[in-house]
Parts: sequence; structure tokens; C-alpha cells
Amino acid sequence: MSSVQSQRRPVNWQSRPFCADARSKRRMAKRDFPAGFVPFGLQTAGFIVRGPKQLWPYVLPWVFAVLTIGFFCLVVRGVLTRQLLVPPVETPQSLVERGYTSNFLAERIMSSMRAIGQDAESIPHDTLTDNDAQPDIQIPGQEMSYATTVRFIKGVIKRTDVAVHVGITKVNDSADSYVAHVQIEGGPFNSRESTVSFEGRDLEKFVHDIAVKAMRLAEPNILASHLYSQVQKTKCSLAHCDYGEIVAIYDEVLALPASEQGEWALAGKAWLLANQGLSKEAEQQTREALTVYQHSAVLHASLGIALEQQHRIDDALDALRAGAREKSKTAENLRLLGDVLLHANRYSEALDAFKQADKMKPDSVDNLHDWGEALVTVGRYDEAIEKLSRAVALRPDLAPSYAEWGRALDRKGDRSGASRKFAQALQLDAGTLSVRESHLARLARAAQGGNRPDASKPDDGVRPVSNPPAPLALQTA
Repeated sequence: MSSVQSQRRPVNWQSRPFCADARSKRRMAKRDFPAGFVPFGLQTAGFIVRGPKQLWPYVLPWVFAVLTIGFFCLVVRGVLTRQLLVPPVETPQSLVERGYTSNFLAERIMSSMRAIGQDAESIPHDTLTDNDAQPDIQIPGQEMSYATTVRFIKGVIKRTDVAVHVGITKVNDSADSYVAHVQIEGGPFNSRESTVSFEGRDLEKFVHDIAVKAMRLAEPNILASHLYSQVQKTKCSLAHCDYGEIVAIYDEVLALPASEQGEWALAGKAWLLANQGLSKEAEQQTREALTVYQHSAVLHASLGIALEQQHRIDDALDALRAGAREKSKTAENLRLLGDVLLHANRYSEALDAFKQADKMKPDSVDNLHDWGEALVTVGRYDEAIEKLSRAVALRPDLAPSYAEWGRALDRKGDRSGASRKFAQALQLDAGTLSVRESHLARLARAAQGGNRPDASKPDDGVRPVSNPPAPLALQTA
């Protein structure tokens, strides 16, 4: 499995056999068009304003209809999107004096939770969006707005937002010792609560600990994926990697009443087994889960990956296609289908799957990388470089994309550019390069004087585009 457009050609009308005079008139018309269009627009607007009695009875209904339809669409979208909120935190005076006010703490906790979600792409999971930049459109003459309308409808259909309530108390007046009480309101994990104890001066660590606890209570599947990413970064062997806490989180979810969250937890456990090389166990567990969640797109995807690891490619493609047909399908379903098609040398179908996945989630780093890899394979190097450059702009630490970018440049004949990309991949993860590519990378580093910065390397300040700030990975409808 990999690590994580066609362009319409414009019609050349000038190739048609027009006489010189016709071409001259056309050029003059093009030059005169902007100058003539603006006065015409102003005259039309003036005519409408000066003749309200004749025109407004016809224009106003259309204006109101368009505005009403737009407002209705916004409301529907808002109702269908469950928001994850952190209200102002109940804060002791000692923290307020140090600048950690109620609103500031809420923002810091939400930011830390968002960072966890952004680093949780290793195992598929559900997601909730946060409340960044919610529009609040006030309706003239009425005591209602977009936000109040959405809240009212959500209350009627019982689709309330998820609120993470945090209250911090000081334990000992003479020491920096605090206890945070975290409680979830709304959503599938309503009323779950726990505490976080802390002692010391590093309040940012305290904030992070609160965010981790909040994610465990409100978004356990996302936290499990994040923890898996952290384990993978240690580069431990399969025999020495510790997945105990991840399994414990999934077991906690499965111990709760059956819900969509349980479906994701089952898929996560199967994915974890497959990533440990236990593909037969993953297949068995997934097939059992599919007897309960027959139309689960993510479980079909898990089954497909387990079957691919057993080299049962046709069976894997059947499972992945079944998942891609489900209403709950996501961009990840299509990406995984494209990935297996790519490994089966079915390049046209693979490229089509990656293109569909990109339409669903344009900022998916994994899809951009796999799409770029497929384009390199079929010799479309410029398109591949465009996809891979987007991937590393989103994830500057993604060594496999630098390596694949280098291969595209190498096959184009740009040995110097390829060597620089191989050098960037070597710096991040030497395991992504072949012996020849590693040699070219070392030559490039030597030519640059060893310590000189590579001008083509992305700025360390570049940050990933958020999955919300975070529509995080597979958004719930």
C-alpha cells in the first residue's frame, strides 16, 4: 500500500479563415467592449432605480426568492453539520492573573484538539467540525438569525452540537496544583465525564492534557488514530510497538450502546490488525462486523485492505468497490480503491478513482501522494509534480512525496532537481529511497556544501490545511 486533469483544450477561433478586415473589426470590438459595457450597466441600473413603479414589482420577488433559497441552503448545511464547541472555561483567579482567561483557555483547548485531529490520518475515523467562522446572518425586523434558526431546528430534530464543558479548580492555595473537570454535552457520548489532575508551572502541558481527555470523551476514534500516528513515528518494530492504549480506547467505545461510533471502532481495530500484519484476523473481525453494519463503507474498506494483504486482489477490489457504492462512502474509500487498482496495474481506473476522491476532499495528502505516484507510473510527470507539490505543501515532513517528486524529475531528465528532492527525502526518512537515489541525494548535499539550506525546501512555517480547522477526516452528515 502506498504511503500515505484532464484539461479542456480551448478552441482556436483565430485559425479560421477570416479576412484581415474582419479580424481588425473583431479586435476593435474587443477593445471597445469593456468601455461600452460599463456605461450600459450604469444606464440599466439607473433605469431600474428611476422606474420603480414599473420594475420593482417584478424584480423584488426574484430578489427575495434568491435570498431565501440561499439562506435556506445555509440553514440546511448548518443543521446537518454537528459542531464541536468548547464554551468559556470556568477558571480560578490564579490562572486569570497569569493571562489564562476563560475565553483564552477555551481557544487553546480547541486549538490543541484540532491539532490532534490533524495528526489522525493513519486509521479511518469519523469526525466533527468545530465552530470556526460560523456565519450569523440577522434577518431584518425579526428577533432571529442564522445561528438561532440552526440551533432551534437542531433542538427540534434532536441533533444538538457537542459541547466540551471544562471547569478548573485550584487544589492547594500554596502550590500550582489544579484539577480540571471535563464533561461532554450532546452527541453520541453525551454525559461522559472525567477529571485531569495537574501540578506544575507548564500550563501549556495542562491545556494539552485537557484536550487529550476531551478527545477521549468526545472523539475517541480520532484520538486512537492520533495515538497510532505517534507510535508509528517512533519507527518501532511490529514486535515492540505498544498499541495497548489504542485498543483500550476502541474497547471503551464498543462497551457503550451500539451506534455509528461502534462501527468506526470496529473498523479501527480491524485496520490496526492489518497494519500489524494480522490480515486473516482483520478479515474475520471485519466480516463479523459487516453482519451488523451491512452498509458500512468504512468496514468494506477495511475488508478490502485485509484481502489485499493476502494477495487476493480480485476479492479486495470487490470489497472496495462495494464500499465506494455505499451512501456513507468517503474520499478514503475512493483513494483505497485507486491504490489497489494501481498495484494491480489498472492505471486508467486508478487515476479515475483518485480524481473522484480529490473532488470529495481536495486537501487529502494521502490521495495527492497516491495520485502523483500513479501519474509518475504512466509517464505524466508534470501532472505528477503538481500533485506531489500540493502534498508536501500540506505536509512538509512527508518523505515519500519528496522521493516520488524526485523520481518524476529524474524520468524527465532533470537529474539535478531530482537529486535535491532525494536529498530532502533522505533528510526526513532514508527508508523511502533506493540505493541509487540515496547516492544521488548524498551527491546533492555534498554539492550544496553540506550545511547550506536547500532553497526548494518548504518553509518550516508551512502548516497543513485543516480536516476542519478541522473538517477533520470523514465528516459526519
